[in-house]
Amino acid sequence: MIPHSKWKSMKEELEALLMILVLARFGAANRYVHISTRKIANILGFSQQSSSRIMRKMAERGYISRKVTSKGEEVKVTEKGLSIALKYYEELGEILKTISPETIVIRGIVATGLGEGRYYLMLNGYIKQFKEKLGFKPYPGTLNLKLKNLEDVVKKAKLLKTPGIIIEGFSDGIRTYGRVKAFKARINDLANNVAVVLPERTSHGFDILEVIAPFNIRKRLGLKDGDEVIVTVYLQ
Repeated sequence: MIPHSKWKSMKEELEALLMILVLARFGAANRYVHISTRKIANILGFSQQSSSRIMRKMAERGYISRKVTSKGEEVKVTEKGLSIALKYYEELGEILKTISPETIVIRGIVATGLGEGRYYLMLNGYIKQFKEKLGFKPYPGTLNLKLKNLEDVVKKAKLLKTPGIIIEGFSDGIRTYGRVKAFKARINDLANNVAVVLPERTSHGFDILEVIAPFNIRKRLGLKDGDEVIVTVYLQ
């Protein structure tokens, strides 16, 4: 099992990288700019509290410089922050060269989820579409995988940009439910009736990948928290 401290470190680096990219888009790579943590949170899909926390840690580590003006607080990405972005830019380029046009292989560590997958996979609006488009009725619960390293996070990001099988959102008259992108997949030796799902709305972090099947994947493969699995995602 990968130590908790390592997961935490990777997550914090990825959060900082995302923040640097957003700030750079607003010109903060070259000058001080005024941008609220609420606006950043809306762009990244974070809560405002999370956005403020990340910004505070980035300032402590010297990734950004902050100052108060008559317009409020302004921020600028420092040379140290830009060096982090450059490091990942070079690494991402090497990773993307290894991705096949037909499949993406992602490694993940089995982790206990939040339990929300069970609720959504029991909704008729989703079940009907899964049966029509994936060919099976999913077991009520997803297998949650913590992505092993940056390479696997990049591959998930690639999936978000790749056309997949779209499970449309719907309304039950009380609330609306977001759409889901799905890809047929293989997990270890399971090659049939397996799919990776990427919900439009989710409480999971970016380092989590969800897998569904018409059966309990944990039981079928004898998995427990901390086990590593390999997911082959079919892009075509």
